[in-house]
Amino acid sequence: MRWPRCIITVFDAMRRDMIMQSLAPNLRRFLDEGCDFPQSRCVFPSVTRVNATALACGAAPAATGVIANKFFDPNVFNDKLLHTGQYDDIRAAEAAYAGRFVEAPSLGEILAGHGMKAAVVSTGSAGTTHLLNPRAAELGQVTLCLSDWRESTPRDYAQEILTRFGPIPPAAKPSVARIELQMRIILEAVLPELEPDVLFIWFSDPDSTYHACGIGSPESEAAIRNVDAQFGRLLDAWRSDPAAGRCQLFVCSDHGQVTTRERVHVKQTMRESGIEIGTSFTETRGVAGTTGYYGAIRVRDGEPRTMKRVADWLNEQPWCAHVFTPSAGDGLNGTVAGTLARSLLMVEHARVPEIYYTMRADDAPNQWGWRGTCFYDSNEYPVGGGTHGGLHAIEMNNLLAAQGQGFKHGYSSAWPASHIDIVPTILHTFGIAAPATVTGRVLVEAIDGAAEPAAPESAQCQVDTGRQRQVLSLWRVGTSTYIDRGWREDA
Repeated sequence: MRWPRCIITVFDAMRRDMIMQSLAPNLRRFLDEGCDFPQSRCVFPSVTRVNATALACGAAPAATGVIANKFFDPNVFNDKLLHTGQYDDIRAAEAAYAGRFVEAPSLGEILAGHGMKAAVVSTGSAGTTHLLNPRAAELGQVTLCLSDWRESTPRDYAQEILTRFGPIPPAAKPSVARIELQMRIILEAVLPELEPDVLFIWFSDPDSTYHACGIGSPESEAAIRNVDAQFGRLLDAWRSDPAAGRCQLFVCSDHGQVTTRERVHVKQTMRESGIEIGTSFTETRGVAGTTGYYGAIRVRDGEPRTMKRVADWLNEQPWCAHVFTPSAGDGLNGTVAGTLARSLLMVEHARVPEIYYTMRADDAPNQWGWRGTCFYDSNEYPVGGGTHGGLHAIEMNNLLAAQGQGFKHGYSSAWPASHIDIVPTILHTFGIAAPATVTGRVLVEAIDGAAEPAAPESAQCQVDTGRQRQVLSLWRVGTSTYIDRGWREDA
């Protein structure tokens, strides 16, 4: 078997503080023996499809165009929100943008230009799986999506795999049987038969189990043990095969999660306050978007008075932490007084909403003793379930580690980093120039014999409304910027 030159394994929503010997011995050993990046951060919003795309392209949302999990994009739908996780919606988005919904080239596309190929095997949603290699079908590259087989391509190969290994077990929390099958397909078919140059593996747990059952629940611990065991199967094969010597392994999570403690019905409350908001624009309604633990709100034509009214209302709410509006020009303040500049989030794109907000979160423990609770708004998750999308340190501090040829052993980096740095690092080791869209950096501090990067610079950006102070902490390494975390301080 010819091993890939690189395998990227994603543990959806894995919290770093839960990677311990009792729950995840294989992952714990991998971090301790390889290169660990304890200061790694995801991109904002700290949600799955935004971060899956950022991982695949090595780029911030400003370059990819995927700026929220759900958002109002009238170019795709003029009467509802675009849900980037759903198969039909992602197909509609690709049709609306002539196959370039993701504007930045992904790793799969870059490799194809150099005669190489990527493969994806995922138990994530159809949208998540698609966004890891958006042009897989047209490039003839393999994608297998166990949560929605319609996303699998090429069709003939997907049918062959389904015939050999099916049926696919139903979704469960934890998704033990489905993820076990995922690893079986990888070890028995994809690796020995396809021989991809890069393989993406996406585990849907512990994310889905955190959401439904809570962080630290018995179900969530079982989910972590299972994904760790499946990762252990891959590690055993890698370590025992002399032919695997050139294969580099990266592990990461797309974000963390915190626990929901109190629901706020945001749209209903806004309407009761006289602000008409929906999931689309109408002749009489000029405010639309998604509201939840984080919000992405469009204001028709960026109308200043309406934008101010919405932003001011948000700033008055005791559950609101941050409000971001278009930059006033100084790179710090938004155009609405008392808001931060939206550009600080690295999301500036034609699809970006006029207003982002986040809800308040804190460090209080949940019922199982795991730190981090928040306000939220969702019909999908119960009080006490997990959520993400905001700027709490636990959500932003994602997993990132690497092992393999050329990487240091037993190394813990002091530098900020991100999973968007994986693509430029891979391209560097392959001797391929990164396209201009890449905003991540090469993780030179982890490479044997390479010079360390410059010392990181840090900054705290803040705005004071008189009632509260909104703070956003940033890091910079060279030309790469990382969002550390954000919080609100009451006056």
